[in-house]
Amino acid sequence: MVDMRHLAIALVACACSFRREAAMQAFRDAQLVADAPPDAAPEGPPPAPFAMAGARWLLPCTSGDLGNYNCNCAPSAIVQNVTLSGRASDQWSVSIRVRGVMEALRYGNGTATSGGWYIGGDTNGDNGDNYYELQISQPSAHFYLNDGTPTAQQSFLYDETETIVVAGDATLTFTANGQDGLQWGNYDASHTPITIAGVTSPAQPYDGQFAILDVLSATLL
Repeated sequence: MVDMRHLAIALVACACSFRREAAMQAFRDAQLVADAPPDAAPEGPPPAPFAMAGARWLLPCTSGDLGNYNCNCAPSAIVQNVTLSGRASDQWSVSIRVRGVMEALRYGNGTATSGGWYIGGDTNGDNGDNYYELQISQPSAHFYLNDGTPTAQQSFLYDETETIVVAGDATLTFTANGQDGLQWGNYDASHTPITIAGVTSPAQPYDGQFAILDVLSATLL
């Protein structure tokens, strides 16, 4: 026969043990919550120079092929301005990547680099070939994108990574100028249209000449 007194004592002991375990678990849970790191602060806006990301130089063909792997284009400058919204006292070192398909122009009176990037200077008296320029208001500087030997019936693929310095409130001016209203089409030396992998805007292959700018990083000086 079951001893009811012993059974009651056993039940009370089990209940006390359960309550102690539950209390300890609650304490452990509370400690976990207390020790958990606070929620990460929300990310702020990107640095001011990222406002120039996605800027484009576009000189579309305004006619069909004229019979010599060339076409008409705008005979005057197409200009886009981007003004940064940072502080004038800030100076940023900005790593940019410029990709595009452009005819070449041999610039002068500045500094050539190993690619098509040309620092300062001018068009060296060439009033026919297209020029593509980036101007910075502060600190004052300008660059060309398509330095090279002008070559009939073709354009060239340019892919350049460069570093520029801009003030936090600088205005950047992107100029594409067809000068004489004629340009070589988007063709390589074998007269095959050039496509840049990974570029979706403008759609590839582009009917004309173009360049796009990506911002890779920006460091406050």
